[in-house]
Amino acid sequence: MILDFIDIKKEDISLAGGKGANLGELTSAKINVPNGFVITADAYKAFLKENGIDKIIEKNLREASFDESTLLKAAEYFRKLIISGKFSKEMQQLITDKYRSLGENIRVAIRSSATAEDLPDASFAGQQESYLNVQSIDDILSKILKCYASLWGNRAVSYRLHQGYDQTCVSIAVIVQEMVESEKSGVLFTINPLSQNADEMQINASYGLGESVVSGRVTPDIYIVQKDGKLLESTIGSKKTKIVYGSKDTIEIAVDEDKRKARVLNDNEISELVNCGLKIEKHYHMPMDIEWAVKDNKVYILQARAITTLKNDNEKALIDSYLKKTRPNKSMRKKMSFQLEKMPFAYRALDYDFIMAINNQKSKIFAEGGIIFDTDPQIDNDGIQTLPKGKKGITKNIFHIFKVLKQIRDFNSCAKICEQFMDRYEKYISTLKSKDFENMSLTECREFLEYSYKLTKDLSYDRFKYALFPTMLVFDRYSKILKKINPDYTAFDLYKNLDNKTSTINNDISKMTEKISKNNNLKEAILLGESYKNLYNEFDDFKSMTDDFLQKNGFKSDYNCYCLEAKTFIEDPDRLINILKPILASTFTKNEKTERFDDLMLKLKSVYGSKYKHMEADINSLRYFHVVREESQYLWESLFYYVRKCVTKVNMLLLENENYKTGISNLFFNELIEAMKRGYLNKKDLENIKNRNEKFPLSIKVWQASKLLIFDAKGDILKGVSGSVGKAVGRVCIIQSPKEFYKMKKGDILVCHLTDPEWTSLFKLASAVVADTGAALSHAAIVAREYNIPAVLGVGFATTKFKDGDMIQVDGDTGIVRGL
Repeated sequence: MILDFIDIKKEDISLAGGKGANLGELTSAKINVPNGFVITADAYKAFLKENGIDKIIEKNLREASFDESTLLKAAEYFRKLIISGKFSKEMQQLITDKYRSLGENIRVAIRSSATAEDLPDASFAGQQESYLNVQSIDDILSKILKCYASLWGNRAVSYRLHQGYDQTCVSIAVIVQEMVESEKSGVLFTINPLSQNADEMQINASYGLGESVVSGRVTPDIYIVQKDGKLLESTIGSKKTKIVYGSKDTIEIAVDEDKRKARVLNDNEISELVNCGLKIEKHYHMPMDIEWAVKDNKVYILQARAITTLKNDNEKALIDSYLKKTRPNKSMRKKMSFQLEKMPFAYRALDYDFIMAINNQKSKIFAEGGIIFDTDPQIDNDGIQTLPKGKKGITKNIFHIFKVLKQIRDFNSCAKICEQFMDRYEKYISTLKSKDFENMSLTECREFLEYSYKLTKDLSYDRFKYALFPTMLVFDRYSKILKKINPDYTAFDLYKNLDNKTSTINNDISKMTEKISKNNNLKEAILLGESYKNLYNEFDDFKSMTDDFLQKNGFKSDYNCYCLEAKTFIEDPDRLINILKPILASTFTKNEKTERFDDLMLKLKSVYGSKYKHMEADINSLRYFHVVREESQYLWESLFYYVRKCVTKVNMLLLENENYKTGISNLFFNELIEAMKRGYLNKKDLENIKNRNEKFPLSIKVWQASKLLIFDAKGDILKGVSGSVGKAVGRVCIIQSPKEFYKMKKGDILVCHLTDPEWTSLFKLASAVVADTGAALSHAAIVAREYNIPAVLGVGFATTKFKDGDMIQVDGDTGIVRGL
């Protein structure tokens, strides 16, 4: 149940976890490691069994399968059970005796050591908890339980799911280790993590305990050292604060001005660290990530793990080979800069076909008038998505262009067609509510997918031709007309006070916040972070208003042009809480002085006199077309909800699980339909799924690189430290604290002051990371490299320089961030 470090070897991961096994190995190798012991994974398993928690975990995991939302809810329940559990008397005595053997009431660190942690192929990046400056046995026992519970923390569960680890097979050990009251501390990589020069080491150093450097709280000194000991480069960090012992736990205090400007490490300390690094690297036969501390001129090694984030040298050349296939001109850049808002991240193959079912209809309408107009991103057989070829030209159908123009210039006719098709499609989609997807046969699923695919095409065609294209014809003209009233106006101002889907949802949310504000208990529960499910069960007011909201708006998606990646309010109602929470917390009040549509029309009438009547008819049509555009989009969002239910069932029938994202979504539509006709996935299908799954990370990188060709980097420039190489363009999402995690959307660029393990879940959404503090060996850098996204750290004031929604370019190769 409990082992001293000296009794553990690196092979004992299943017993001591990754950290524990490494500490035992280092101790055996006579590396200067502070004394300690490991409460083994067997002790964790015994604890679960004694408290009756093991069967509950097994049952809930089986029911949750691969559904992330269900898994996270189950994990929350596991944590509560573990924290409230009790150790046996025998186990309590064993831990007490071992702690006292270290010394009288000494300070210890309590560290989690999961059995799927610090492995050669995956850095779990602090997914489980650690506690510093712990002294009493009662506090030690409490912290051990918290470590146990952290095995089921949201970030750990989500990480394991996305890395493909079996949740039922993980376990956890806990390290109890004597603390070193370090004067200096930091991290050492035995290979330069950015240049990947194996002859160089990188050392990050700051004052006090190592948490400052690892967490990215400070911008530390950075030393690049040759393995023969020669100091190549020394960068003095700002080191504004340090973490030291407090009476309880640890505290953060300011560093004296003269120490901030001075080098943390002297030449002897650097030399000693290099020697330790060489010894550890030689022992493990691989590049190592090492945490160290210095006290009274003596170097202590606190942890060592394999570096898991070394970049493939061939990747950049591979990405460049895809970029050479497209060279966007000015016209394409203008069109794609708008389109990229609808497709910020790469699609799986099946998702790509559904977005093209929408997007292709614009090209089809142009083709009716003899115009070749290619705005569709390409995708190859590996599922790698690149920019359109940008083909332009005319065909013999050019003589039909006047007929097409006549059709879409007839606003009255277009409006009548819109009324007819909207009524027709609403009826089609309303019938889908009665379908029993869980009990569909494979044939029924195939018929539904074929029907849905065609319905997506038909709906999109009608929407574009009779609502969007007529608007495009006159949009610029009406923008010029409105500028005579107000130079800041555009035709968008004609949509003031318009009752469209977006405004309806906004108004409904505003009404909800007004009602919630009158119920102090409900408001407080939302602000304290209560889940949708608990609020729904505990507050009748909340239940009735959310039932009404979801009845009217439940199919609104987070990504309206993604079929399989999107989620509606119905599927993820906690999205609604994330919207309500900041509104309830703010003091923002609606500006009632905004000019109303009727006032704008009166001004138009006074300026344009006799021409006004014709304008009024056109404007009323434009407003109606905008309603149609919004409502028709909501219709395909509703349709996609049912497509996801169907695809889930198909994945179960063909692959015996519901995780379609790594399953059948990697087949193109026609491939999937053929397999469904056949009744099974053949060898080629399975090879395609495997290949496209493996290539999807590359697809993400190629799409990010393709986006860089669209934007010109001009404007504000910030210089920082490269934490992870690569380049990305995206919208800024500033996150000041975990309370703002709800803001983050896939493809955003995370801009923050610093990150710690709690932030790891955001990295799978982010296309890049920019942090005010930190360096190449801080948490943000390590996790960014693991997720293979660019990171620039230590820029100083990105969180104040940029605002949410700004477009920026992150250049991880040079450590530069540019406003666009």
